[in-house]
Amino acid sequence: MESFVGTTDMKIASQRSIRLLAVLLLLLHHSDGLRLGQWGTLLSLSESLISRVANIRDARGDHAGADRARKVADKIHHIGGGWGLWSTGWDFAWNYALHGGIPSTEIYRSASQIVAALTEFRRLESREERARWVLRNYSRLVNLSETLFRTLLRYFSRSGPVREAVLALQKEIVEGELLRDCLELSAADLEGLLRIAADMLFSSASHQSEL
Repeated sequence: MESFVGTTDMKIASQRSIRLLAVLLLLLHHSDGLRLGQWGTLLSLSESLISRVANIRDARGDHAGADRARKVADKIHHIGGGWGLWSTGWDFAWNYALHGGIPSTEIYRSASQIVAALTEFRRLESREERARWVLRNYSRLVNLSETLFRTLLRYFSRSGPVREAVLALQKEIVEGELLRDCLELSAADLEGLLRIAADMLFSSASHQSEL
């Protein structure tokens, strides 16, 4: 019986390793699947926006909040700098093999709801209207973001650069009101980031479903 269980475990591990290798090779030889240009844009814009949040926090005397924002920006920077992109590709491939796919429908639904809310916010012209909108809708926006983060963290369950960045973003949004500062700076930039992320993850899932 023990021999049978051991053999079964080895087969499962072997199948998972084969899937992991296949996905990793796909990432290396078909970079359009991850749309690396979009990935680079996403990281660059995210780091820039959060660094600007740090600057406005410094300007209003919130130096602790500024330091937290810079740490988040630093985690994002390390994803795409140096060996970061390779580590992220391996991280992505490992979690794909572990979970058998990306929960793209859940991610796309959450991201689309946040984008719709941001579009509504951007249509308001006066500061007074926008301030009232934030009072009415900020909690809902945070809840939608938490749903998106929970889905991403369920997928990126293995420790790695993407999970660390997602955890840092989640903490700063829930506890540090990062979204409020992003809305103050540029709702358009935030909306653009979400559109790129949703499109990139959805297209990646479609490409990898060919395996």
